[in-house]
Amino acid sequence: MIVFDKIAKSSKILNPLKHFKEDIVTFEYRADPLTGRNSTVIRGMLKYVCKSFVSDEELLGHLIEKTKIGCPFCPGSVKERTPMFTPDFLEAGRILVGDTVVIPNLLGHAERSVLAVLSREHYLKLNDFTAKLILDGFKGGLAYLKRLNEVEPLIRFPVFIFNYLPPAGSSILHPHMQVLARDRPFYLVKLLLEKSKIYCERSKSSYWSDLISKEKNGARYLFGINNVEWLVPFAPLRGSNEVQAIVQGKSNLLELDDEEWLGLAEGISKILQFYHKQGYVSFNIILVSGPMNRHLDYFDVNLRMISRPGIQASSFTDAWGLPYLLWDGEAMEEPELFAEKIKKFIRATD
Repeated sequence: MIVFDKIAKSSKILNPLKHFKEDIVTFEYRADPLTGRNSTVIRGMLKYVCKSFVSDEELLGHLIEKTKIGCPFCPGSVKERTPMFTPDFLEAGRILVGDTVVIPNLLGHAERSVLAVLSREHYLKLNDFTAKLILDGFKGGLAYLKRLNEVEPLIRFPVFIFNYLPPAGSSILHPHMQVLARDRPFYLVKLLLEKSKIYCERSKSSYWSDLISKEKNGARYLFGINNVEWLVPFAPLRGSNEVQAIVQGKSNLLELDDEEWLGLAEGISKILQFYHKQGYVSFNIILVSGPMNRHLDYFDVNLRMISRPGIQASSFTDAWGLPYLLWDGEAMEEPELFAEKIKKFIRATD
């Protein structure tokens, strides 16, 4: 059984914003239903930090123009200044899908690491990330994984990672995503696989299927597209406007069909449109998979995405010691309130 475990806490302060009158600060401790990872929901935090998530438009404009100079991913440079696959892996040297160009990573983060350059444009507002643009990136990454699976079947654990703009950890501004693959799972994937298997053995059912059944049409459920279910997690990993997607019954990326890839791309585009409406410019996405060499009844491919701080002269990062080193989660508002904001936006735009 899935249990949404939470407990409310509070403390008293003399609040200088209210002429030092006694005030009560309230928050919640929540536990992830699968992993047990702690996440603290801090009511009022979003209002406190929201200024740091929007950008200085003039400074952003300067950054865009400055980074165009010498950008290796722009159309005039991508064929001359980026790596190519060796002929024994791919005779053409690069994978092309629409405007997407898939290339080896010059300095990879895993033994098999590639980049999918997504756009001919050097900079995109978040509402310019169309489903087609994202889908072409996924298709290019998938073509790479299929070829990798043919020549190196022991490299079984892939992830897609999307870091957009410097606040999200991107060293190159031009829109791109990474595909990392290695012979062992990344820590989060390992944890999810282990916990999912334990849950299945105890409950005789899939955690991911049970989670969808329990969340569907509830306060945190957002929408479904082509067998991909979208929701706001009960206990966010990071908490910066975090959204989750689950591909039902598919345990690795090679099992997804065209419609499911489109469901992921369309969902991402919808959430990025919402982020744009909120004034955000930067984000991260991870898409995780079970091992590519077999189907697992107890695990489903799933995705997480979050917004990140804006471009400002006085730098701010939500990547501090609690989530990054202590590995506790933190949410700046109740997930249920955040989910309602997204649903209201989608109802208005649809």
